[in-house]
Amino acid sequence: MIDVISPTIYGPDSGRRIQNIEVVRRESIVADGAAIFLVDSDYILFVSPEAFPDSAAIQRDAMVDMAQELGDQLGQMILPVIGTGHLQDRSFLILPRCKPLKPGRLGRLFQKPMVVGKILPWLRALVLHGTQGQSADREFCASLDALIDMPELPEAMRDAARRSRDAIDTGRIVVRHVPMHGDLWRNNVMQNDAGNLAIIDWAGSARQGYAIYDLVRFHQSFGMAHAKFAAELDWYCETLGGVDVVIAHLLGALGHYANRLGEFPKQRFIALANECYDLLRSGLTSAGRLTGDSR
Repeated sequence: MIDVISPTIYGPDSGRRIQNIEVVRRESIVADGAAIFLVDSDYILFVSPEAFPDSAAIQRDAMVDMAQELGDQLGQMILPVIGTGHLQDRSFLILPRCKPLKPGRLGRLFQKPMVVGKILPWLRALVLHGTQGQSADREFCASLDALIDMPELPEAMRDAARRSRDAIDTGRIVVRHVPMHGDLWRNNVMQNDAGNLAIIDWAGSARQGYAIYDLVRFHQSFGMAHAKFAAELDWYCETLGGVDVVIAHLLGALGHYANRLGEFPKQRFIALANECYDLLRSGLTSAGRLTGDSR
């Protein structure tokens, strides 16, 4: 493990020397997962693993880019980058200290209404922040092609991707880019010292992303009531332009990540894609947007 001793902070506190470091995690079960340290009781230091020395720098760039895209109001969910640099050729990142959500069944029940009540309006605002254009059409089609060309996926999903692509090509549906986090599950939702929510792990985010995927992943992790999920999907259908557009957004997001699997095992992606697609179909059915024989 890299010896992290008194690195200099680069950024707003340029030149400051770190006085005390406590180990939170030296290794991660994820290949590109960072080592984590508590710095001077106020900050969290992420140090890239040897196998992926640029992972913290990638994380930093993604956070800065997304914060610029979202602006002050929507970007409040993104922690400010306090320090960044390299230690023995490995990039590091320093963020303000934040805490995970409450553990255990009772803690989750207590916090869930607050988290759901803040995340859902934020996700809606991201949809409204989206932009249309020929670039969106091209990138949606490229992402849908990735699903069409993946024989391991169920034929029903690949058929849905073909229909979505054809609908975009012929102008029957209009799609838009939407800022997307890409991994919105419980462990990536934190609280800062003021009690406000903060979302971490932006490495897989996309400024020109897809709607629906973050909502579905959030629902997977937090288990909203079926009626609540259906109501959100109903809003997305009205706002984006119909059920076909909603389905195209989810499939586009899945195709986006199918083209960027990297170290992510393909079989895990196949399982995730199936779960997301089935969950969306179930929610749209509950919302009265799909019938039993649709899609």
